[in-house]
Amino acid sequence: MQRRLGPPTPLCLLLALAIPARADQQAIYPPSAMPRVDMHTHMDARPQYAKCVEAMDQWGGTVSISLAGLFWVKDNRGSNASPASVRQMPTNDMVYVREELNDRVLFCPGAFTIPSQGIWWEADEIRRFKEQGFVGLKLWPHGRILTSRIPGIHAQLEEAGRQGMPLVGFHTGDPGTKDGDHAAFPRFEDDSVEVAEAHPRTTFIFAHGLFMLQSDRGMEKLEGIFDRCPNVFVDLSFTHNTRQPARYTASKARAFYIKHRDRILFGSDVFAAGGGAAGFLNERRLLETGEVTSGLHGGPRMEGFHLPDPVLNHIYYWNAARLIPRVRQVLEARGFRIGFELGTFAFDRLPPDVTVSPLAFRAGRPAELTGTLGSVTDSLTVEIAGRSFRGIDNRNGTWTLPADRMAGLPAGIHEVKVTASNSVGLVRTDSSANELTVLAGPDGAPAEQGNERGNARKATGGREP
Repeated sequence: MQRRLGPPTPLCLLLALAIPARADQQAIYPPSAMPRVDMHTHMDARPQYAKCVEAMDQWGGTVSISLAGLFWVKDNRGSNASPASVRQMPTNDMVYVREELNDRVLFCPGAFTIPSQGIWWEADEIRRFKEQGFVGLKLWPHGRILTSRIPGIHAQLEEAGRQGMPLVGFHTGDPGTKDGDHAAFPRFEDDSVEVAEAHPRTTFIFAHGLFMLQSDRGMEKLEGIFDRCPNVFVDLSFTHNTRQPARYTASKARAFYIKHRDRILFGSDVFAAGGGAAGFLNERRLLETGEVTSGLHGGPRMEGFHLPDPVLNHIYYWNAARLIPRVRQVLEARGFRIGFELGTFAFDRLPPDVTVSPLAFRAGRPAELTGTLGSVTDSLTVEIAGRSFRGIDNRNGTWTLPADRMAGLPAGIHEVKVTASNSVGLVRTDSSANELTVLAGPDGAPAEQGNERGNARKATGGREP
């Protein structure tokens, strides 16, 4: 039975353009119809990035995120990974990808954590990672290491939340085996969840579905974790390869994916394009059709989920864009309309970074004050000349203070202090100063002229041009 696609809607760019299919085969979407973000890849050199982009063009991918700098990754001189191999990336790998590959690959610095030594970087380096263009962090404790015992990890997780740097690929260990759950499974799981609960402002994307998407029992437990921890998400990397057919019901998994669409992100766990276009297309068939298939990594053959369009939207790219601002920007630059709110799905876990646009107006003729926001907010306060106003979040990445609320402000140059907070409790204040000029003198000059004059004053350091 061929998949039916509904009419285009403002919320969904993908609902046009279906591949023609034979009568006995369901269709999967062509590459151009729906963006797909691979949240979990591993790359270590320029040829890998180009190979990855070439493969994405074949299987329908749009952006890949490389969890780079782990113990198997080498730097561009062939040396084993280390803090130095991570720190070379902003001026080397990231420049190359931006200039040659249109930012189709984004990066998270990875650390191979060791109990006696802690994490490669210090907490105060996380802010610099964000400024350099990294989109999140990757932590990979090995063996039976419990995350809460790593020296300094709580300070780092708190800073990651403060900076809006999600833990992309928070990998707590490898308890699962093809025969069932490893004896260490409960300890990995329970400790990891306790860590996430202790840092509610930090976003955790647990690698490999937190090792709970392989069995019915695991999904039941993961559902309870989702209920307890709104900051917990999972990626799908390698999970379908390790499904336990005797303990796994495809229809139950489908229902789980539909119900928890807001918490699941697509991921592959491949090295560069190691899965090949054919492998990725198998994974797409598993998610997009009801065909019997083995998935990306050749796992057990089981019927596909045939997920509805809105669920695919969430898993493939809405969730990634919600949690990582740079993903949203790259997708929008490629023509996909993302925005800040899609129906009831709000981009509210991002830090509400806020700016103020310079404005000048003549006394008695106030104009609208505006600026930008990094996410949907719960509250927005604007302070000018000792007065406090409630700003308006336009739900599109901008905010507004209507002109009538500024009536009566005295002439002069004023600092505008804007404080924004979101549903997670992250708070941001704008960093600029003296953004507003109220011009004295007789009324009559239009606001546009005052605005130009005010901008010229700002450019000359406050002097009249």
